[in-house]
Amino acid sequence: MDIKQLMNKEQYEAVCHKDGPLLILAGAGSGKTRVITYRVANLMDKHGIQPENILAVTFTNKAAQEMKSRIKKAVGKSADKIVISTFHSLGCRMLRAHAERLGYTKSFSIYDEDDRERLIKECMHDCKVSDKEMRPYDIIKRISSIKNELITPKQFEDLYAEDYESKAISRIYTLSELKLAKNNAVDFDDLISKPIELLKKNPDILEAYREKFKYILIDEYQDINNSQYTLISMLAEKYKNICVVGDDDQSIYRFRGADITNILEFEEDYKDAKVIRLEQNYRSTKTILKAAHAVIKNNEGRKGKELWTENDVGEKITFYYADDETMESEAVIKEIYRIINTQDIKLKDIAVFYRTNAQSRVIEDRFRRAGVRYKLVGGLSFYARLEIKDMLAYLRVISNPKDVMSIKRIINVPPRGISDTTVDKLEAFAFENDLPFLEAMEKSEAMPDVKGAAKIAMKNFHDFILSMHTNKDTTTMKEIMARIITETGYISYWEDDPSPKAKERIENVKELVSAMAEYEEGKPDANLDDFLQQVALMSQSDKLDESDEAVTLMTIHSAKGLEFDLVFLTGMDEGIFPHKNCMEEPGGIEEERRLAYVAITRARKKLYIMSAVSRRQFGTKKVGAISRFVNEIPEDILERKGRLPVKQTQEKFYGNGPDDEPAADACPAPGADPVYNDEPQEDPYMAGQKVKHAKLGQGTILKTEPYGDDFKITVLFRSAGKKVLSAKFAGLEKI
Repeated sequence: MDIKQLMNKEQYEAVCHKDGPLLILAGAGSGKTRVITYRVANLMDKHGIQPENILAVTFTNKAAQEMKSRIKKAVGKSADKIVISTFHSLGCRMLRAHAERLGYTKSFSIYDEDDRERLIKECMHDCKVSDKEMRPYDIIKRISSIKNELITPKQFEDLYAEDYESKAISRIYTLSELKLAKNNAVDFDDLISKPIELLKKNPDILEAYREKFKYILIDEYQDINNSQYTLISMLAEKYKNICVVGDDDQSIYRFRGADITNILEFEEDYKDAKVIRLEQNYRSTKTILKAAHAVIKNNEGRKGKELWTENDVGEKITFYYADDETMESEAVIKEIYRIINTQDIKLKDIAVFYRTNAQSRVIEDRFRRAGVRYKLVGGLSFYARLEIKDMLAYLRVISNPKDVMSIKRIINVPPRGISDTTVDKLEAFAFENDLPFLEAMEKSEAMPDVKGAAKIAMKNFHDFILSMHTNKDTTTMKEIMARIITETGYISYWEDDPSPKAKERIENVKELVSAMAEYEEGKPDANLDDFLQQVALMSQSDKLDESDEAVTLMTIHSAKGLEFDLVFLTGMDEGIFPHKNCMEEPGGIEEERRLAYVAITRARKKLYIMSAVSRRQFGTKKVGAISRFVNEIPEDILERKGRLPVKQTQEKFYGNGPDDEPAADACPAPGADPVYNDEPQEDPYMAGQKVKHAKLGQGTILKTEPYGDDFKITVLFRSAGKKVLSAKFAGLEKI
């Protein structure tokens, strides 16, 4: 088989490269998997490289299996001798082989996240560190970061433990490492850091692995973190036959430690590196690629490349500006019905993307009502999420106080001091006295083996539910939810929770409030029972999600590596995408822009971009602004529909490039939820006011004007000229 006939010039050049470092900048849809497959085959067939001397590493087990399957198809059974694995699998393999060198046995345990949390809490207790002064999750995250930087407990104690917090973390880190060793256990960070320790302490083992893995291939190189970079660098040091494949424009995992500088600085690490750019795209139309490049070219931190294709020009990108999120979803549905009835497109060829999980609620609701089959990827159905099930349990008990299963779910959520043991005793008491479960709570004074505090908590819970039940038919659903949230402290409960999903849960509860307000709007006879019935019927239709013939709903992070004929990119509003927190973090806008680039390049034939004039937050509509990424797309390839027949003028509102970016907050991980700002109380600035910007320097305000829930401020800077900024995000200092 002549593989030269199967690929383009650049692909063939990458495949034929034998010795020395090679950087393959593989753009979206450029056929990188084909290149990886035939490169390995070429090393074996043409150059006689033994399969056991080849190491191929990627990030997921699914990707590793796909890689092995393709290589096996090309070279046969000898592919089984190639080490093709994830980073963590590789590290585990090395530790299993040489565990005794580090004081472990080969049967060591691997602690998951729950195990690690329990371990850290135990260490906090032993170190007399209260979870009120330091959150376990924050400590876990800090220790993980320390391990990623390959800093030992002794090094951290000597170099970084200066203030109280750092000293506490030092003690906990030291103790947790001792306990892990005593338990013959490692955590996931150790699966990378421990092999590095092994190789550093044992030159003979390092030399053996260097001789074994003479040819190394790393996929998705833009996503590696510091410890992964160090491990691979050590293995490749002798022969330097390292081939890395990646795309700096698709680096979207900074939240989990990925460092884009690893791919940007590859040529500095390996001075004689060869760089090959795969820029021919086999997936998308010329129009889609033009839009993608128009967006990503605004990033400064990139190698620079421009995808091209021999595919057709294709249709223009449709930008639809809806009244609100409901109209946005209905516009998507209307277009889907039009397409499947007029074109040879199936539901499984269509995807709907969103930046955050909470956005799926409206989309799911509308799809169910319209009878459009869908499957949810990368997250639970909105009504199946823990916090939504909690809220629905409250609503069901208020509607039907005899619903014992729902009572049990929420009796100690948020915690009220009613333990599982107390619940068991209460159930026995109710049975012995032939009382309904809720009524037994009212009579808990007659339970001698239950503490007084628990009795008071049960009585209060009973009184709250009974009061809500009595008044449910004369209270609006929005007021019912407001009272549940206020009197139970449910949102405060999650605000105090340090887990990464806490903010998402809060926003999902707010989204439920919006769903109820939307259901009630314009319906004078709307009631709680009807709403619960509708939700119950919706949930039963989840079986449709299992069908392959369904539209795919997913976050953009989940979409990386996938492709669809038609893509609907929803929620393209400032504050949602780009996410507000990312807008305020140095480098955050560039990562959000890379995320937009990933979203755009998932589309093969047609791309729809959706934005809305306003969206609900906590039951109240808030006015927003169209995402800056939309306005970076050339007008000649846009077809505008909906509320705006012509391009919206934003005058670089919120900033439109690195010089305009405010600094300073934490960019959320995927699944974090949209943030809308409160209504402004008053204009914070006035014309003529002297101000100072962290990057733009000193200037004078020329004018201010309301803009949705914010203010636009026109400032004449001494060196940067005239800029239009957001009052809330610019961080201007009055002088």
